[in-house]
Amino acid sequence: MTAQQRAAAQRAAAQRAAAQRAAAQRAAAQRTATQRAAAPQRAAAPRGPAQRTPQRTEGAAASPRGRGTSGTTAANGDFERMLQRGSVDTRTLAQSRRRRNPVIGKIALGLAVVSAAVDASAFAVFMGGDTTFAFGICFVVVFLTLIAAVLGFIAAVGSFGRWYGAVGVVLAFFANPVILIVLLVVVAPEALTGM
Repeated sequence: MTAQQRAAAQRAAAQRAAAQRAAAQRAAAQRTATQRAAAPQRAAAPRGPAQRTPQRTEGAAASPRGRGTSGTTAANGDFERMLQRGSVDTRTLAQSRRRRNPVIGKIALGLAVVSAAVDASAFAVFMGGDTTFAFGICFVVVFLTLIAAVLGFIAAVGSFGRWYGAVGVVLAFFANPVILIVLLVVVAPEALTGM
């Protein structure tokens, strides 16, 4: 980023901050003016409940926020705020969305790492000569990698720790003993002849 771009970004940020302060001051001035106008009405003699009800409905119909349902009131408030600022504030939109817990993606990544470690130990046991125990470990690793891949896919698609889930799926894929054997057959078949 060049110095000119930084200076332009700083000027734009200062202008936005000044516009927000001006909008806040205008809103505060409007509130105080409304409160001052409402003060003489509150000081008036108390009326019966039948007389108060029409006055409230007239005030609600006269104000722009009183019309419509609460959803349209919020939309009108957002629209008015957008018009005052001259742009859409994406920070408020991002804050309104609830952040999902990434625990599923972390579990998927953890299971993939554990299955890779257990797969490496099964390979060490196989090289030691105990093939039946190594094959048993490999069956366990196959199921661990399947669980890790499914959880990682759910996390990546459902936004429950998207990157954790994606890395977990890739790691679980390459830690699966069946995939490793297929890759070994395709890439280096001569390595299998010595085993």
